[in-house]
Amino acid sequence: MNAQDLRQWTISRVRAAMTAAMRADPHAIDALAARNAGGLDPYSLSFLRSARTLTLATSAALTTVIAAHRHGHDPHDRVVCLACGADRCRTVHAVSDVLAAYGLQVQPVDRPEAWRRADAWYTEAAGHPVLLFIEPFDRGFIARPATPPPGVPDRVLIVDRDTGALVLWPAYDTATLASQYRAYKNGTL
Repeated sequence: MNAQDLRQWTISRVRAAMTAAMRADPHAIDALAARNAGGLDPYSLSFLRSARTLTLATSAALTTVIAAHRHGHDPHDRVVCLACGADRCRTVHAVSDVLAAYGLQVQPVDRPEAWRRADAWYTEAAGHPVLLFIEPFDRGFIARPATPPPGVPDRVLIVDRDTGALVLWPAYDTATLASQYRAYKNGTL
């Protein structure tokens, strides 16, 4: 795997951890911890209560590290890690080795999760619940409101399948949106 592919692999695993933590319901975790039906010891109970926040913080920290260790051209036009100057970044390799050792897998966003994220966004934008149509495509989901909120009348929301990121796009037809979003993700738009 080349350096840029390894970096992308590592980024996708870190985002997977962050996405899993963001999907977790903190109120449900707190309720479970309050009941402590399993009779957890105090250390396990403390970890359960802090696991979501710990995962989010660790993922954010790793994202910062990986952002600093990106590839670019040095003064001699060689592709190197801009943070450490090496063609093979030891930091990205070390992070990816740890993530691989623990078997962290990417869990793509599914249709119900895309709807949940879009529903929360549109409800906040409109100030009330909005009827949504969710259209899947290979890189994500297009969330179209039945009645667009006044603040975004000619826009639709795309929920990225890999990261869960929300991006506002013009309200093109599905084929055009899918094509444009692919180009955007590939850096050719």
